[in-house]
Amino acid sequence: MFYKGKDTLKEKIALQNKYHDAFRVPDNSQKLLYHYAGIETIWKILENDSFLARNIRFSNDSEEYKLGEAKIKECASQYFSDAQLEQFFARIQHGIQKFYMICFCSDGDLLSQWRGYAKDGVSLGMDFLEEDENPQEHTEMFTILNNWEHQKDDRYQLNGEYVRCVEMPYQVFYVDKEADKKADEESELSKALHCFDDEDARPNMLLNLIPFIKDKGFAEEAEYRILFDISDLGTTEAQSRIIMNRKIEYLEKDNRKLPNIIVEVGDGEKKRDSVKGVILGTAIRLKAEELKMSEDEIEGIYQNIEKELDAHKITCIRSEGKRHIYVEEGKNQEEVMGWIEDVLQKNGIPIDYESGIKIWCRGHLPIREVVVAPGEKKEKIRESLKHYMQNTYWLRYVDVKESKIPLQS
Repeated sequence: MFYKGKDTLKEKIALQNKYHDAFRVPDNSQKLLYHYAGIETIWKILENDSFLARNIRFSNDSEEYKLGEAKIKECASQYFSDAQLEQFFARIQHGIQKFYMICFCSDGDLLSQWRGYAKDGVSLGMDFLEEDENPQEHTEMFTILNNWEHQKDDRYQLNGEYVRCVEMPYQVFYVDKEADKKADEESELSKALHCFDDEDARPNMLLNLIPFIKDKGFAEEAEYRILFDISDLGTTEAQSRIIMNRKIEYLEKDNRKLPNIIVEVGDGEKKRDSVKGVILGTAIRLKAEELKMSEDEIEGIYQNIEKELDAHKITCIRSEGKRHIYVEEGKNQEEVMGWIEDVLQKNGIPIDYESGIKIWCRGHLPIREVVVAPGEKKEKIRESLKHYMQNTYWLRYVDVKESKIPLQS
């Protein structure tokens, strides 16, 4: 859903709530979602602070979208007239080419994922909910960057415009292609397909479900996907083609040019301004209590942070609903993090990247944990990642772990 101001955020949340059977966001028990990749790809992700979202027609399993397409066509035939069906099927053929996605697994240490996607690689554990009590009310902002050829002009803007989307990871539906009709009607997917009670919205909703349908043989992955629909980049077809030419990045693999888009978390426009706000979670109090500090000393720490940030015209909010410290988007985040760390240290709270108070910077990939694949190189890869992250401010507090799966012979 393209961002058109605050109304877009409200609209996205309304859709997630209304059609929660179809667009299933991670729940509170699912703290992190993991993206698996080889180590070379991981370094590119970390260095560029962005993802490459692949066009779904060119995913690792090129048959995936065909199963979703078949299920959606079957459902559409129950609701649409012959004329509407013909029009809808044409939209599928045209629209499916504009879908780009990023895939995640709910398990960060899964042997099948290591073997399939990340041999001698890494899984990046990401937090898209940011401790929100009601996940259905949460959304994430993404900016689609210009491709590498056009980034020399500007990373974000194209003719003064930013291409931004409001999205969230949604859970995949796993279906049995051989299920009898009764079992199929009682499935989770069936509930989702029939929850769209708005006739005007139904075609778009059904179309967007196609990439979220997979064969149950892959159910172990417990996969989530973030989908980007770039079918309406411009106000006209000609404008859309021009913008697409500057956004799509083609990567060569097996003698094919595979279309991708470069996606960055956060709002590119906000990142060019100074930080406006910081959220202080309960970790400050918990750590201070662990150190046997008095109530007055604890209050003094909060007040000293607030005073320091107020001097830089940064608003501070205390939150009982969040544990960690969150720094809003902005070009001076590293400075802001340093000011907070200085106050904590001066007030007797040591800075411990691994087990201390965590400071997270919004507008970056929300990486909270890294798991290194089982293999002979895992210790060296872990040390290399750990060193890099502790010297990259927005990654400084990330936990780096090794897989617990024994090395396979």
